[in-house]
Amino acid sequence: MESYCHLPKYKGAIFDMDGTLVDSDTAIAKAIAPWCQMHQLDIEQVLRDGRGVRFEDYVKQYLPHLDLHQEVKHLEGAEAAFARYVKEIAGAKRFLTHLQQMNLPWALATSADRDNAQKRMQTCQLPLPTHLIGAEDVRQGKPEPDPFVAAANKLGMSCNECVVFEDSDAGVQGALSAGCDVVVVGRFCQLSHPNIVARINDYTNWNAKLLNGRQVC
Repeated sequence: MESYCHLPKYKGAIFDMDGTLVDSDTAIAKAIAPWCQMHQLDIEQVLRDGRGVRFEDYVKQYLPHLDLHQEVKHLEGAEAAFARYVKEIAGAKRFLTHLQQMNLPWALATSADRDNAQKRMQTCQLPLPTHLIGAEDVRQGKPEPDPFVAAANKLGMSCNECVVFEDSDAGVQGALSAGCDVVVVGRFCQLSHPNIVARINDYTNWNAKLLNGRQVC
């Protein structure tokens, strides 16, 4: 069952992108399949372990002997080639429009590189935020809190004034460690925590009344 939270209590919102605003599962799978085959890696395990994590971090995990910069650039280029397979998570554009109407500032904190993040958002005709924290913008990626701390700083507020929308275990862990409340999107994250304030399948039921706090979590 979905639950809802009282968004007006927050000063800002921070969104993950893949699995949260856009469905990029097909694009990512197509991008990394040849790489996994080349290095004799189990693609299902890589997809599972890598959900919400930067390429940099799982190259270090699986193939630490390789040239990290070269491997990351190769994978980022492969992702860009399959951008056409990315789709909007249902209702995401309408929901972001509602946030703008509420004058609720929002930022993107993604494990994708900035170029791919912008291309995916544009492919899905989603608005780009003023502040975008990409893989290359932080020293440590998710599940560390760095992306969310950086996004909150860009918004000019503290993490506990922000609500984070995330789909992955790594992302949710990072957001909670930063001190943010979290709305879990989709079915992949089953973590429990007092600061997980809501769970939604997508954004189709986030209508104006819910955004204005008529129904609270």
